[in-house]
Amino acid sequence: MRVEKALSAQLQTLFGPDRFKLCVWRDDVFTEWAPEKVQPAGSPLGHAVDVILPRTASFDLARPYLLRALRRFSAPSASASTTDPVRLTIPSASPSGLHPKRGDIVISVGLDWEYPYADRFYSMAKKDGLRIITCCYDLIPVLFPHYCVGDVAKRFTEYFLQLCWGSEAVLCISRQTERDFVKLCHELGAPPRRTVVIPLGDNIPHSDNEISDVVRSASSEPFILFVSTIERRKNHEVLYRAYHMLARRGHAAQLPRLVFVGMPGWGTGDLMKDIELDPFTRGLIVQLHHTSDGELNHLYRHAEFCVYPSLYEGWGLPVGEALAMGKAVMASSEGSLPEVGGDLVRYVQAWDVPGWANAMWEWIVNPQLVRAAERGIRQQYKPRQWLGTAHAVKQLIDDLPAPSTNAALRISPGYDMSTWAGIHLGPSVLTNSEEGGLLLFGPHWAVNAGSYDVCVEGKVPAGESCSDAVWEVVSNGGSVIHHKERASMVRTTGGAIAARFRVDLVQDTFDFELRCVLEPGSVLRVDSVELLPLMSSPGRHPSKLAGFA
Repeated sequence: MRVEKALSAQLQTLFGPDRFKLCVWRDDVFTEWAPEKVQPAGSPLGHAVDVILPRTASFDLARPYLLRALRRFSAPSASASTTDPVRLTIPSASPSGLHPKRGDIVISVGLDWEYPYADRFYSMAKKDGLRIITCCYDLIPVLFPHYCVGDVAKRFTEYFLQLCWGSEAVLCISRQTERDFVKLCHELGAPPRRTVVIPLGDNIPHSDNEISDVVRSASSEPFILFVSTIERRKNHEVLYRAYHMLARRGHAAQLPRLVFVGMPGWGTGDLMKDIELDPFTRGLIVQLHHTSDGELNHLYRHAEFCVYPSLYEGWGLPVGEALAMGKAVMASSEGSLPEVGGDLVRYVQAWDVPGWANAMWEWIVNPQLVRAAERGIRQQYKPRQWLGTAHAVKQLIDDLPAPSTNAALRISPGYDMSTWAGIHLGPSVLTNSEEGGLLLFGPHWAVNAGSYDVCVEGKVPAGESCSDAVWEVVSNGGSVIHHKERASMVRTTGGAIAARFRVDLVQDTFDFELRCVLEPGSVLRVDSVELLPLMSSPGRHPSKLAGFA
Protein backbone atom coordinates (compact mmCIF):
# COMPACT_ATOMS: atom_id res chain seq x y z
CA MET A 1 0.00 0.00 0.00
CA ARG A 2 2.88 2.37 0.69
CA VAL A 3 4.20 1.80 -2.84
CA GLU A 4 0.80 2.38 -4.46
CA LYS A 5 0.11 5.47 -2.38
CA ALA A 6 3.52 7.13 -2.78
CA LEU A 7 3.92 6.29 -6.47
CA SER A 8 0.45 7.48 -7.46
CA ALA A 9 1.00 10.82 -5.71
CA GLN A 10 4.28 11.38 -7.58
CA LEU A 11 2.92 10.27 -10.95
CA GLN A 12 -0.01 12.62 -10.58
CA THR A 13 2.49 15.43 -10.06
CA LEU A 14 4.58 14.42 -13.08
CA PHE A 15 1.71 13.94 -15.54
CA GLY A 16 -0.80 16.42 -14.18
CA PRO A 17 -4.46 15.84 -13.30
CA ASP A 18 -5.63 15.99 -16.94
CA ARG A 19 -3.50 13.02 -18.02
CA PHE A 20 -3.35 10.97 -14.83
CA LYS A 21 -6.53 9.66 -13.21
CA LEU A 22 -7.02 7.36 -10.26
CA CYS A 23 -9.35 4.47 -11.07
CA VAL A 24 -11.19 1.75 -9.21
CA TRP A 25 -12.84 -1.43 -10.47
CA ARG A 26 -16.60 -0.94 -10.18
CA ASP A 27 -19.51 -2.65 -11.93
CA ASP A 28 -17.12 -4.71 -14.05
CA VAL A 29 -15.25 -1.70 -15.45
CA PHE A 30 -12.58 0.79 -14.42
CA THR A 31 -14.06 4.13 -13.41
CA GLU A 32 -12.49 7.31 -12.14
CA TRP A 33 -12.11 7.32 -8.38
CA ALA A 34 -13.38 10.25 -6.38
CA PRO A 35 -12.72 10.43 -2.63
CA GLU A 36 -15.81 10.13 -0.50
CA LYS A 37 -16.66 13.02 1.74
CA VAL A 38 -16.00 12.29 5.39
CA GLN A 39 -19.19 12.60 7.38
CA PRO A 40 -18.75 14.35 10.73
CA ALA A 41 -19.72 12.54 13.88
CA GLY A 42 -23.42 12.86 14.55
CA SER A 43 -24.25 13.58 10.89
CA PRO A 44 -27.70 12.66 9.49
CA LEU A 45 -26.21 9.75 7.54
CA GLY A 46 -24.40 8.41 10.61
CA HIS A 47 -27.63 8.70 12.59
CA ALA A 48 -29.50 6.84 9.83
CA VAL A 49 -27.00 3.99 10.03
CA ASP A 50 -27.49 3.87 13.81
CA VAL A 51 -31.26 3.60 13.32
CA ILE A 52 -31.00 0.79 10.74
CA LEU A 53 -28.02 -1.08 12.26
CA PRO A 54 -27.55 -0.46 15.99
CA ARG A 55 -24.01 -0.13 17.31
CA THR A 56 -23.53 -3.74 18.32
CA ALA A 57 -20.78 -6.22 17.44
CA SER A 58 -23.20 -8.16 15.21
CA PHE A 59 -23.41 -5.23 12.78
CA ASP A 60 -19.80 -3.97 12.89
CA LEU A 61 -18.94 -5.43 9.47
CA ALA A 62 -22.13 -4.24 7.78
CA ARG A 63 -22.18 -0.65 9.05
CA PRO A 64 -19.42 0.77 6.77
CA TYR A 65 -21.09 -0.73 3.67
CA LEU A 66 -24.45 0.76 4.55
CA LEU A 67 -22.86 4.16 5.21
CA ARG A 68 -21.14 4.01 1.81
CA ALA A 69 -24.44 3.26 0.07
CA LEU A 70 -26.20 6.11 1.87
CA ARG A 71 -23.41 8.52 0.92
CA ARG A 72 -23.66 7.47 -2.71
CA PHE A 73 -27.39 7.96 -3.08
CA SER A 74 -28.28 10.62 -0.50
CA ALA A 75 -29.76 13.83 -1.85
CA PRO A 76 -28.25 17.11 -0.57
CA SER A 77 -30.04 18.67 2.34
CA ALA A 78 -29.93 22.24 3.63
CA SER A 79 -30.27 20.97 7.17
CA ALA A 80 -27.72 18.92 9.07
CA SER A 81 -30.12 17.94 11.83
CA THR A 82 -30.11 14.29 12.80
CA THR A 83 -33.86 14.46 13.28
CA ASP A 84 -34.56 15.23 9.60
CA PRO A 85 -35.23 12.27 7.30
CA VAL A 86 -32.48 11.16 4.92
CA ARG A 87 -33.65 11.35 1.31
CA LEU A 88 -32.14 8.96 -1.23
CA THR A 89 -32.03 9.40 -5.00
CA ILE A 90 -31.33 6.06 -6.67
CA PRO A 91 -30.85 6.26 -10.48
CA SER A 92 -32.51 3.64 -12.68
CA ALA A 93 -29.21 3.04 -14.50
CA SER A 94 -25.60 3.30 -13.39
CA PRO A 95 -23.85 6.51 -14.46
CA SER A 96 -21.31 6.00 -17.22
CA GLY A 97 -18.50 7.70 -15.32
CA LEU A 98 -15.08 8.27 -16.87
CA HIS A 99 -13.75 5.06 -18.39
CA PRO A 100 -10.33 4.44 -19.94
CA LYS A 101 -10.48 4.68 -23.74
CA ARG A 102 -8.79 2.60 -26.40
CA GLY A 103 -5.11 3.52 -26.38
CA ASP A 104 -5.10 4.68 -22.75
CA ILE A 105 -2.56 3.23 -20.32
CA VAL A 106 -3.71 1.47 -17.15
CA ILE A 107 -1.10 1.04 -14.42
CA SER A 108 -1.76 -1.53 -11.71
CA VAL A 109 0.68 -1.75 -8.80
CA GLY A 110 -1.76 -2.83 -6.09
CA LEU A 111 -2.73 -6.27 -4.79
CA ASP A 112 -4.44 -7.02 -8.09
CA TRP A 113 -4.19 -10.82 -7.70
CA GLU A 114 -7.01 -10.58 -5.15
CA TYR A 115 -9.38 -8.80 -7.55
CA PRO A 116 -11.40 -10.11 -10.53
CA TYR A 117 -9.88 -7.83 -13.16
CA ALA A 118 -6.39 -9.40 -13.09
CA ASP A 119 -7.44 -12.41 -15.16
CA ARG A 120 -8.96 -10.03 -17.72
CA PHE A 121 -5.85 -8.00 -18.52
CA TYR A 122 -5.41 -9.87 -21.80
CA SER A 123 -8.99 -9.28 -22.91
CA MET A 124 -8.74 -5.64 -21.82
CA ALA A 125 -5.72 -5.22 -24.06
CA LYS A 126 -7.34 -7.02 -27.00
CA LYS A 127 -11.01 -6.17 -26.59
CA ASP A 128 -10.81 -2.71 -25.02
CA GLY A 129 -7.54 -1.63 -26.59
CA LEU A 130 -6.05 -0.68 -23.22
CA ARG A 131 -2.31 -0.68 -22.68
CA ILE A 132 -1.65 -2.51 -19.43
CA ILE A 133 1.39 -1.93 -17.21
CA THR A 134 1.58 -4.19 -14.17
CA CYS A 135 4.03 -4.72 -11.33
CA CYS A 136 5.86 -7.81 -10.10
CA TYR A 137 6.99 -7.47 -6.49
CA ASP A 138 8.38 -10.96 -6.08
CA LEU A 139 7.79 -14.59 -7.04
CA ILE A 140 7.90 -15.92 -3.49
CA PRO A 141 4.60 -17.90 -3.78
CA VAL A 142 6.07 -19.77 -6.78
CA LEU A 143 9.68 -20.09 -5.63
CA PHE A 144 8.97 -20.74 -1.94
CA PRO A 145 5.35 -21.91 -1.57
CA HIS A 146 6.07 -23.24 1.92
CA TYR A 147 6.55 -19.65 3.09
CA CYS A 148 2.98 -18.81 2.08
CA VAL A 149 -0.47 -19.69 3.35
CA GLY A 150 -2.24 -22.62 1.69
CA ASP A 151 -1.56 -24.02 -1.77
CA VAL A 152 -0.84 -20.77 -3.56
CA ALA A 153 1.88 -21.88 -5.99
CA LYS A 154 -0.54 -22.92 -8.75
CA ARG A 155 -2.68 -19.83 -8.30
CA PHE A 156 0.28 -17.47 -8.52
CA THR A 157 1.86 -19.30 -11.45
CA GLU A 158 -1.39 -18.67 -13.34
CA TYR A 159 -1.38 -15.07 -12.13
CA PHE A 160 2.11 -14.40 -13.47
CA LEU A 161 1.11 -16.00 -16.77
CA GLN A 162 -1.84 -13.61 -16.96
CA LEU A 163 0.51 -10.77 -16.09
CA CYS A 164 2.78 -11.66 -18.97
CA TRP A 165 0.09 -12.23 -21.60
CA GLY A 166 -1.98 -9.21 -20.66
CA SER A 167 0.73 -6.62 -19.98
CA GLU A 168 2.58 -4.46 -22.43
CA ALA A 169 5.28 -3.91 -19.80
CA VAL A 170 5.99 -5.17 -16.28
CA LEU A 171 7.55 -3.12 -13.48
CA CYS A 172 9.96 -5.07 -11.26
CA ILE A 173 11.01 -3.69 -7.88
CA SER A 174 14.52 -5.20 -8.00
CA ARG A 175 16.98 -6.86 -10.35
CA GLN A 176 16.42 -10.10 -8.44
CA THR A 177 12.68 -9.92 -9.08
CA GLU A 178 13.28 -9.12 -12.75
CA ARG A 179 15.55 -12.17 -13.14
CA ASP A 180 13.01 -14.40 -11.41
CA PHE A 181 10.13 -13.10 -13.53
CA VAL A 182 11.94 -13.39 -16.87
CA LYS A 183 13.09 -16.91 -15.98
CA LEU A 184 9.56 -18.03 -15.00
CA CYS A 185 8.01 -16.64 -18.18
CA HIS A 186 10.65 -18.46 -20.24
CA GLU A 187 9.98 -21.73 -18.40
CA LEU A 188 6.22 -21.38 -18.92
CA GLY A 189 6.53 -20.48 -22.59
CA ALA A 190 4.94 -17.07 -22.09
CA PRO A 191 5.73 -14.28 -24.55
CA PRO A 192 8.58 -11.98 -23.51
CA ARG A 193 7.49 -8.61 -22.20
CA ARG A 194 9.42 -5.46 -21.58
CA THR A 195 10.54 -5.18 -17.96
CA VAL A 196 12.04 -2.27 -16.08
CA VAL A 197 13.45 -2.12 -12.57
CA ILE A 198 11.96 0.64 -10.44
CA PRO A 199 13.91 1.32 -7.22
CA LEU A 200 11.45 1.95 -4.40
CA GLY A 201 11.63 5.15 -2.42
CA ASP A 202 12.69 4.79 1.18
CA ASN A 203 11.82 8.17 2.63
CA ILE A 204 9.27 7.79 5.42
CA PRO A 205 6.50 10.40 5.39
CA HIS A 206 6.48 12.72 8.36
CA SER A 207 3.27 13.07 10.27
CA ASP A 208 1.95 15.50 12.82
CA ASN A 209 -0.07 12.78 14.52
CA GLU A 210 0.61 12.36 18.20
CA ILE A 211 2.68 9.42 19.38
CA SER A 212 0.46 6.94 21.20
CA ASP A 213 1.13 5.94 24.79
CA VAL A 214 1.82 2.36 23.65
CA VAL A 215 4.57 3.48 21.25
CA ARG A 216 6.03 5.89 23.81
CA SER A 217 6.14 3.11 26.36
CA ALA A 218 7.81 0.69 23.93
CA SER A 219 10.47 3.28 23.06
CA SER A 220 11.03 4.61 26.58
CA GLU A 221 13.97 2.24 27.06
CA PRO A 222 16.71 1.10 24.62
CA PHE A 223 15.29 -1.14 21.89
CA ILE A 224 16.16 -2.92 18.63
CA LEU A 225 13.65 -2.46 15.82
CA PHE A 226 12.23 -4.97 13.33
CA VAL A 227 9.61 -3.55 10.95
CA SER A 228 7.67 -6.26 9.11
CA THR A 229 4.43 -8.17 8.96
CA ILE A 230 4.70 -11.02 11.45
CA GLU A 231 4.73 -14.08 9.19
CA ARG A 232 6.94 -17.11 8.63
CA ARG A 233 8.95 -15.73 5.72
CA LYS A 234 10.04 -12.68 7.68
CA ASN A 235 11.80 -15.02 10.11
CA HIS A 236 10.94 -13.48 13.46
CA GLU A 237 11.68 -16.91 14.86
CA VAL A 238 15.47 -16.59 14.46
CA LEU A 239 15.43 -13.35 16.48
CA TYR A 240 13.34 -14.91 19.24
CA ARG A 241 15.65 -17.93 19.44
CA ALA A 242 18.73 -15.67 19.44
CA TYR A 243 17.25 -13.64 22.32
CA HIS A 244 16.35 -16.84 24.14
CA MET A 245 19.95 -18.01 23.72
CA LEU A 246 21.37 -14.72 25.02
CA ALA A 247 18.98 -14.70 27.99
CA ARG A 248 19.94 -18.25 28.93
CA ARG A 249 23.58 -17.17 28.84
CA GLY A 250 22.70 -14.73 31.63
CA HIS A 251 22.50 -11.53 29.54
CA ALA A 252 18.77 -10.83 29.97
CA ALA A 253 19.31 -7.76 32.15
CA GLN A 254 21.60 -6.18 29.51
CA LEU A 255 19.39 -6.87 26.48
CA PRO A 256 17.47 -3.99 24.94
CA ARG A 257 13.84 -4.60 24.09
CA LEU A 258 13.21 -6.25 20.72
CA VAL A 259 10.30 -4.38 19.10
CA PHE A 260 8.31 -6.07 16.31
CA VAL A 261 6.31 -3.50 14.32
CA GLY A 262 3.76 -5.11 12.03
CA MET A 263 0.41 -6.84 11.83
CA PRO A 264 0.19 -10.53 12.75
CA GLY A 265 0.21 -12.76 9.67
CA TRP A 266 -0.16 -16.47 9.19
CA GLY A 267 1.87 -19.44 10.38
CA THR A 268 3.28 -17.80 13.52
CA GLY A 269 0.76 -18.89 16.14
CA ASP A 270 3.16 -21.28 17.89
CA LEU A 271 5.96 -18.70 17.78
CA MET A 272 3.76 -16.02 19.36
CA LYS A 273 2.71 -18.45 22.07
CA ASP A 274 6.37 -19.35 22.75
CA ILE A 275 7.23 -15.66 23.11
CA GLU A 276 4.28 -15.14 25.43
CA LEU A 277 5.14 -18.06 27.72
CA ASP A 278 8.97 -18.10 27.59
CA PRO A 279 10.19 -17.02 31.05
CA PHE A 280 13.67 -16.18 29.69
CA THR A 281 12.43 -13.58 27.16
CA ARG A 282 9.35 -12.35 29.03
CA GLY A 283 9.16 -8.56 28.78
CA LEU A 284 12.01 -8.38 26.28
CA ILE A 285 9.97 -8.77 23.05
CA VAL A 286 7.26 -6.20 22.30
CA GLN A 287 4.73 -6.26 19.42
CA LEU A 288 3.23 -3.05 17.99
CA HIS A 289 0.32 -2.99 15.54
CA HIS A 290 -1.39 -0.19 13.58
CA THR A 291 1.50 2.26 13.93
CA SER A 292 1.13 5.49 11.97
CA ASP A 293 3.80 6.98 9.71
CA GLY A 294 4.66 9.47 12.42
CA GLU A 295 5.04 6.72 15.02
CA LEU A 296 7.17 4.65 12.64
CA ASN A 297 9.39 7.66 12.06
CA HIS A 298 9.71 8.07 15.83
CA LEU A 299 10.66 4.41 16.28
CA TYR A 300 13.31 4.49 13.55
CA ARG A 301 14.90 7.61 15.05
CA HIS A 302 15.08 6.22 18.57
CA ALA A 303 16.07 2.60 17.86
CA GLU A 304 19.54 1.39 18.87
CA PHE A 305 19.78 -0.34 15.49
CA CYS A 306 17.50 -2.25 13.09
CA VAL A 307 17.32 -5.93 12.14
CA TYR A 308 15.82 -7.72 9.14
CA PRO A 309 16.39 -11.50 9.05
CA SER A 310 13.94 -12.27 6.19
CA LEU A 311 14.22 -15.61 4.38
CA TYR A 312 13.60 -13.95 0.98
CA GLU A 313 12.67 -10.49 -0.27
CA GLY A 314 11.64 -8.94 -3.56
CA TRP A 315 13.09 -5.68 -2.25
CA GLY A 316 13.13 -5.13 1.53
CA LEU A 317 11.67 -1.68 1.99
CA PRO A 318 12.31 -1.42 5.78
CA VAL A 319 16.06 -1.89 5.19
CA GLY A 320 16.06 1.11 2.85
CA GLU A 321 13.90 3.09 5.26
CA ALA A 322 16.29 2.39 8.16
CA LEU A 323 19.33 3.40 6.09
CA ALA A 324 17.54 6.57 4.95
CA MET A 325 17.09 7.40 8.64
CA GLY A 326 20.84 6.86 9.20
CA LYS A 327 20.34 3.72 11.31
CA ALA A 328 22.71 0.76 11.43
CA VAL A 329 21.13 -2.39 10.00
CA MET A 330 21.76 -6.10 10.48
CA ALA A 331 20.04 -8.27 7.85
CA SER A 332 20.07 -11.58 6.06
CA SER A 333 21.58 -11.71 2.57
CA GLU A 334 18.60 -13.44 0.96
CA GLY A 335 16.86 -12.30 -2.23
CA SER A 336 17.34 -8.65 -3.11
CA LEU A 337 18.42 -7.40 0.32
CA PRO A 338 22.05 -6.88 -0.81
CA GLU A 339 20.68 -4.67 -3.61
CA VAL A 340 19.12 -2.42 -1.00
CA GLY A 341 21.91 -2.28 1.58
CA GLY A 342 25.08 -2.86 -0.43
CA ASP A 343 28.18 -2.77 1.75
CA LEU A 344 26.51 -0.63 4.42
CA VAL A 345 24.59 -3.50 6.05
CA ARG A 346 25.98 -6.24 8.28
CA TYR A 347 24.77 -9.56 6.87
CA VAL A 348 24.06 -12.70 8.90
CA GLN A 349 22.90 -16.05 7.54
CA ALA A 350 19.11 -16.22 7.83
CA TRP A 351 18.87 -19.48 9.80
CA ASP A 352 22.01 -19.05 11.92
CA VAL A 353 20.64 -18.59 15.46
CA PRO A 354 24.09 -18.46 17.15
CA GLY A 355 25.26 -16.10 14.41
CA TRP A 356 22.40 -13.67 15.10
CA ALA A 357 22.86 -13.97 18.86
CA ASN A 358 26.59 -13.23 18.63
CA ALA A 359 26.20 -10.39 16.09
CA MET A 360 23.48 -8.61 18.08
CA TRP A 361 25.35 -9.07 21.35
CA GLU A 362 28.51 -7.62 19.80
CA TRP A 363 26.62 -4.46 18.79
CA ILE A 364 24.83 -4.29 22.15
CA VAL A 365 28.01 -4.33 24.24
CA ASN A 366 30.04 -2.30 21.74
CA PRO A 367 27.85 0.68 20.85
CA GLN A 368 30.87 2.33 19.21
CA LEU A 369 30.53 -0.25 16.41
CA VAL A 370 26.95 0.90 15.83
CA ARG A 371 28.01 4.56 15.82
CA ALA A 372 30.77 3.78 13.30
CA ALA A 373 28.27 2.01 11.03
CA GLU A 374 25.92 5.01 11.28
CA ARG A 375 28.71 7.41 10.32
CA GLY A 376 29.43 5.33 7.22
CA ILE A 377 25.74 5.30 6.30
CA ARG A 378 25.40 9.08 6.67
CA GLN A 379 28.46 9.61 4.50
CA GLN A 380 27.71 7.06 1.76
CA TYR A 381 24.03 6.22 1.61
CA LYS A 382 21.93 8.18 -0.87
CA PRO A 383 18.26 7.90 0.09
CA ARG A 384 15.98 6.84 -2.72
CA GLN A 385 13.08 9.19 -3.33
CA TRP A 386 9.63 8.16 -4.50
CA LEU A 387 9.95 10.84 -7.14
CA GLY A 388 12.81 8.80 -8.61
CA THR A 389 10.54 5.75 -8.68
CA ALA A 390 7.91 7.77 -10.51
CA HIS A 391 10.49 9.05 -13.00
CA ALA A 392 11.47 5.46 -13.81
CA VAL A 393 7.82 4.62 -14.52
CA LYS A 394 7.37 7.79 -16.59
CA GLN A 395 10.49 6.99 -18.61
CA LEU A 396 9.06 3.59 -19.42
CA ILE A 397 5.79 5.15 -20.54
CA ASP A 398 7.58 7.76 -22.63
CA ASP A 399 9.63 5.01 -24.31
CA LEU A 400 6.62 2.88 -25.25
CA PRO A 401 5.76 3.11 -28.94
CA ALA A 402 3.03 5.66 -29.49
CA PRO A 403 -0.29 4.15 -30.59
CA SER A 404 -1.02 4.89 -34.22
CA THR A 405 -4.02 7.15 -34.66
CA ASN A 406 -4.96 5.36 -37.88
CA ALA A 407 -4.24 1.78 -36.85
CA ALA A 408 -6.85 -0.70 -38.02
CA LEU A 409 -8.83 -2.78 -35.56
CA ARG A 410 -8.61 -6.35 -36.83
CA ILE A 411 -11.34 -8.76 -35.81
CA SER A 412 -11.21 -12.53 -36.33
CA PRO A 413 -14.87 -13.60 -36.61
CA GLY A 414 -14.19 -17.18 -35.52
CA TYR A 415 -12.43 -16.07 -32.35
CA ASP A 416 -13.94 -12.69 -31.50
CA MET A 417 -17.57 -12.90 -32.69
CA SER A 418 -20.62 -15.09 -32.10
CA THR A 419 -23.09 -16.68 -34.51
CA TRP A 420 -26.62 -18.09 -34.55
CA ALA A 421 -26.81 -19.15 -38.19
CA GLY A 422 -23.27 -20.43 -38.64
CA ILE A 423 -20.39 -22.41 -37.20
CA HIS A 424 -16.88 -21.40 -36.14
CA LEU A 425 -14.06 -22.66 -38.35
CA GLY A 426 -10.83 -21.44 -36.81
CA PRO A 427 -10.68 -17.68 -37.43
CA SER A 428 -13.72 -17.83 -39.78
CA VAL A 429 -17.49 -18.23 -39.48
CA LEU A 430 -19.44 -20.25 -42.09
CA THR A 431 -23.19 -20.38 -42.72
CA ASN A 432 -24.71 -23.70 -41.65
CA SER A 433 -28.38 -23.01 -42.35
CA GLU A 434 -30.28 -22.38 -45.58
CA GLU A 435 -32.81 -20.37 -43.61
CA GLY A 436 -30.42 -17.44 -43.26
CA GLY A 437 -30.47 -15.35 -40.12
CA LEU A 438 -27.92 -13.78 -37.81
CA LEU A 439 -24.53 -14.93 -39.08
CA LEU A 440 -22.33 -12.61 -37.01
CA PHE A 441 -22.61 -10.45 -33.92
CA GLY A 442 -19.90 -9.00 -31.72
CA PRO A 443 -17.11 -8.49 -30.75
CA HIS A 444 -18.37 -6.03 -28.06
CA TRP A 445 -15.10 -4.11 -28.01
CA ALA A 446 -14.39 -0.57 -26.88
CA VAL A 447 -14.03 1.74 -29.89
CA ASN A 448 -13.23 5.44 -29.75
CA ALA A 449 -15.42 8.04 -31.41
CA GLY A 450 -14.61 8.67 -35.06
CA SER A 451 -15.35 7.70 -38.65
CA TYR A 452 -14.40 4.24 -39.85
CA ASP A 453 -14.46 2.16 -42.99
CA VAL A 454 -15.75 -1.31 -42.12
CA CYS A 455 -14.07 -3.85 -44.43
CA VAL A 456 -15.33 -7.44 -44.54
CA GLU A 457 -13.54 -10.25 -46.38
CA GLY A 458 -14.77 -13.77 -46.93
CA LYS A 459 -15.60 -16.41 -49.51
CA VAL A 460 -18.60 -18.15 -51.08
CA PRO A 461 -18.04 -21.91 -51.40
CA ALA A 462 -18.01 -23.31 -54.93
CA GLY A 463 -21.51 -23.95 -56.28
CA GLU A 464 -23.18 -21.73 -53.68
CA SER A 465 -24.61 -18.23 -53.95
CA CYS A 466 -24.75 -15.24 -51.66
CA SER A 467 -27.22 -12.41 -51.91
CA ASP A 468 -26.83 -9.07 -50.21
CA ALA A 469 -26.40 -9.03 -46.44
CA VAL A 470 -27.83 -6.58 -43.94
CA TRP A 471 -25.12 -5.03 -41.78
CA GLU A 472 -25.75 -3.17 -38.54
CA VAL A 473 -23.41 -1.36 -36.18
CA VAL A 474 -24.93 -1.06 -32.70
CA SER A 475 -23.90 -0.55 -29.08
CA ASN A 476 -25.39 -0.54 -25.59
CA GLY A 477 -26.85 -4.01 -26.07
CA GLY A 478 -28.36 -3.06 -29.43
CA SER A 479 -30.36 -0.11 -28.11
CA VAL A 480 -28.18 2.40 -30.00
CA ILE A 481 -28.00 1.91 -33.78
CA HIS A 482 -25.05 3.73 -35.35
CA HIS A 483 -25.43 2.40 -38.88
CA LYS A 484 -27.60 0.01 -40.91
CA GLU A 485 -27.46 -0.84 -44.61
CA ARG A 486 -27.83 -3.62 -47.14
CA ALA A 487 -24.35 -4.03 -48.56
CA SER A 488 -23.47 -5.96 -51.69
CA MET A 489 -20.75 -8.59 -51.46
CA VAL A 490 -18.31 -7.78 -54.26
CA ARG A 491 -16.30 -10.64 -55.79
CA THR A 492 -12.54 -10.07 -56.01
CA THR A 493 -9.75 -11.92 -57.78
CA GLY A 494 -9.06 -15.35 -56.40
CA GLY A 495 -12.69 -16.04 -55.55
CA ALA A 496 -12.81 -13.89 -52.41
CA ILE A 497 -15.66 -11.50 -51.75
CA ALA A 498 -15.70 -8.26 -49.84
CA ALA A 499 -18.05 -5.66 -48.47
CA ARG A 500 -17.17 -2.14 -47.39
CA PHE A 501 -19.19 0.63 -45.81
CA ARG A 502 -18.62 3.65 -43.58
CA VAL A 503 -19.81 4.19 -40.02
CA ASP A 504 -19.62 7.35 -37.91
CA LEU A 505 -19.41 7.01 -34.14
CA VAL A 506 -20.25 10.32 -32.55
CA GLN A 507 -19.15 9.14 -29.11
CA ASP A 508 -16.93 6.49 -27.56
CA THR A 509 -18.58 3.08 -27.34
CA PHE A 510 -17.64 0.40 -24.87
CA ASP A 511 -19.51 -2.49 -26.53
CA PHE A 512 -19.13 -1.97 -30.27
CA GLU A 513 -21.15 -4.66 -32.05
CA LEU A 514 -21.28 -5.53 -35.76
CA ARG A 515 -24.23 -7.66 -36.92
CA CYS A 516 -24.63 -9.51 -40.23
CA VAL A 517 -28.01 -10.94 -41.24
CA LEU A 518 -28.16 -13.20 -44.34
CA GLU A 519 -31.12 -13.82 -46.64
CA PRO A 520 -32.52 -17.40 -46.78
CA GLY A 521 -30.51 -19.61 -49.14
CA SER A 522 -27.35 -17.54 -48.86
CA VAL A 523 -24.06 -19.22 -47.99
CA LEU A 524 -21.13 -17.14 -46.81
CA ARG A 525 -17.84 -17.66 -44.98
CA VAL A 526 -16.54 -14.52 -43.27
CA ASP A 527 -12.77 -14.59 -42.70
CA SER A 528 -11.93 -11.15 -41.36
CA VAL A 529 -13.36 -7.77 -40.37
CA GLU A 530 -11.35 -4.55 -40.16
CA LEU A 531 -12.22 -1.11 -38.86
CA LEU A 532 -10.07 1.42 -40.70
CA PRO A 533 -10.05 4.84 -38.98
CA LEU A 534 -10.44 7.74 -41.41
CA MET A 535 -8.03 10.61 -40.99
CA SER A 536 -10.89 13.07 -40.67
CA SER A 537 -12.40 11.16 -37.77
CA PRO A 538 -14.03 13.45 -35.21
CA GLY A 539 -13.24 13.22 -31.55
CA ARG A 540 -9.71 11.82 -31.82
CA HIS A 541 -7.60 12.50 -28.76
CA PRO A 542 -4.11 11.68 -27.55
CA SER A 543 -3.89 8.67 -25.26
CA LYS A 544 -3.73 9.41 -21.58
CA LEU A 545 -2.99 7.51 -18.43
CA ALA A 546 -6.01 5.79 -17.00
CA GLY A 547 -4.20 5.66 -13.69
CA PHE A 548 -4.13 3.11 -10.93
CA ALA A 549 -6.43 0.16 -10.63
